[in-house]
Amino acid sequence: MKTAFICFFPVFPTNMGSAEVIRSLFLCWPGKKKLFQISHLKKKINKKNIFSFKIFKEKPILKILIIPFLIYKILKYLGNNEKRLVVIEGPSWIGYSFLSLILIKIFSPSTKVIYHSHSIEFEVRKMTSTKLMALFSKMLENFVFNNSNLSTSVSKIEINKIKKLYNVRCINLKNGVSEKILKFRKKKINFDYIIYSGSYKYLPNKYAIDYLADVLMPRIIKKFPKLKLVLTGGGYEKKKNYIINLGIVSKPKLLNLIFNSKLMVIPIEKGTGTRIKIIEAMLIGAKILTTRKGIEGISFKKNKFPIVLKKQLFYKNIINNLKYNIKIKKIDQFKKNYIMESIVKDFFRNKHVTEFFKTI
Repeated sequence: MKTAFICFFPVFPTNMGSAEVIRSLFLCWPGKKKLFQISHLKKKINKKNIFSFKIFKEKPILKILIIPFLIYKILKYLGNNEKRLVVIEGPSWIGYSFLSLILIKIFSPSTKVIYHSHSIEFEVRKMTSTKLMALFSKMLENFVFNNSNLSTSVSKIEINKIKKLYNVRCINLKNGVSEKILKFRKKKINFDYIIYSGSYKYLPNKYAIDYLADVLMPRIIKKFPKLKLVLTGGGYEKKKNYIINLGIVSKPKLLNLIFNSKLMVIPIEKGTGTRIKIIEAMLIGAKILTTRKGIEGISFKKNKFPIVLKKQLFYKNIINNLKYNIKIKKIDQFKKNYIMESIVKDFFRNKHVTEFFKTI
């Protein structure tokens, strides 16, 4: 079987959580495979199983114009092989997935398609776009879910939501991280800091970062004047003496920053899907403070995760952690649940997935 992964943003090199999920899934996927991506980044990728269609700027119209050529490349790669599979990666505007699915169905109707959803596009658009755009995206999303040969979702919560919205039963394919990616050099950092990782351009991240930078930190530094807030992910441009803005950093550097932080603080109140940065942080044994929304869809044992239901309580919890250096217990079961190698094995054992692959 030959599998082509199609992504509408750069996965190699990774610069966001969803890209990390795709990279991990791709690394763990069995058989012959190739990843096709649209990338505005200048960095060259010298890997035979990665194809980058370059665009000079990250603009929706450029991606729409490129997609037909990308599909041509994919179908050429799959060739006349009897067993052909395309995995459409979902963390982009649903219109790209819709157009790709239409073109595949027209020019290669026997090719099977898996739609790998990372979140519910309709819910994202309700937060970030006009009502008209949200409804338009809902219509396209309905088509993609109902016309893909198999659809997946990241959690039981989202599976139930998709069933109600589109009357489609998705297969659970959790977000996770490959063990190959979690390797990093543990290098000590000589100052105290809390950390938030996420692009400021994504609205839920913007709200969380603004709350950290403008509300929490001015209060915290009155008690801990040397404490810094480290930001990664890019997009934040304000200058404050207690903020260290590192922008986009390499994966090993990010993991080391998270590991050495006093706390990874995530006062998030909006968003869909599951947050890969929280999963990564837990897998390497970092301390995390988040809202109920932050850990939505993530399974863990009670009393082994620092949950705060309201972000108004974050200040007190952060102060306590800084004062007493509260330790966390190692969570072996969590590692079993969210290592991508295990997730992929469980996915292929699912009886519906087994039946699907018999049809290819």
